[in-house]
Amino acid sequence: MKRKRDFSKMIFIFILLNLFVFLSCSENDPTTPAEQSPDIPPQTTFIMDFSEFPDTTSPALFGKILSPDTLHRTNWQWAASHVSFWNTILTITLAVPVAAFGEAFNHEPVQQPDGSWLWSYSVFVGGAVHTAKLFGKAVGNGVEWRMLLTKQGFYEDFEWYTGFSNLPLTEGNWTLNKDPNDPVPFLYIGWHRDPQQNTADIKYTNIVPQAPANGSYIFYGKTNDDPYNRFYDIYGQEESRLINIEWSYENLFGRVMDPLRFGDTDWHCWNEQLFNVDCQ
Repeated sequence: MKRKRDFSKMIFIFILLNLFVFLSCSENDPTTPAEQSPDIPPQTTFIMDFSEFPDTTSPALFGKILSPDTLHRTNWQWAASHVSFWNTILTITLAVPVAAFGEAFNHEPVQQPDGSWLWSYSVFVGGAVHTAKLFGKAVGNGVEWRMLLTKQGFYEDFEWYTGFSNLPLTEGNWTLNKDPNDPVPFLYIGWHRDPQQNTADIKYTNIVPQAPANGSYIFYGKTNDDPYNRFYDIYGQEESRLINIEWSYENLFGRVMDPLRFGDTDWHCWNEQLFNVDCQ
């Protein structure tokens, strides 16, 4: 009888051990279906907000540049010209991937056999329909992202960008290829955000191999600092030039530092009406 009880006990322990191993493997296996799809990082992690800088997106900008008082707004104008330059270049270059990213929020994903999630949809950009496939796959400490785009008759499943976001969506990155005709690494986007503090930053860096501008960047930040709660740092690799810009989002006054332009490392300020003023 004792031998039978011992044997039954061994079988019971064996079953428990196998159950434990099975549950452990299921928890760690990335192909195990997740109960819920991952959240796509907010659009502000992909699209830099140029609208917060005073007048850079307004027709009034051109009126001010050509107005008689333009010589009294040179500090703001110098800062605005560099912000507008990046805005224009990126708006044109990133039109397709930006539109495809934004449209993803209007669709529900479907889980794939490997455990990843797929957002599949069409988006109209530049007079043509593009088919988008956004994949999100859970990894140890976050989610890996991958966007494939198709334009019928031109390219199919072109990997336009990849990315990573951590689980609380407080930091991550995107890496973009240039375009289907020149599929080289083009832009690296690093981002951070703190929803509780309402702060964030995003940095675009040129990563085109062997390009003279490789390493150039524009860095935007939203802070709770006083009196300047927004900033841009703009670096040009070819000239080894760093331009620092800070301003008050609510009050519009700000300042710019550019040693190559001004011949010094001082701040050069403008007031609420964008006129040059002495820095305090």
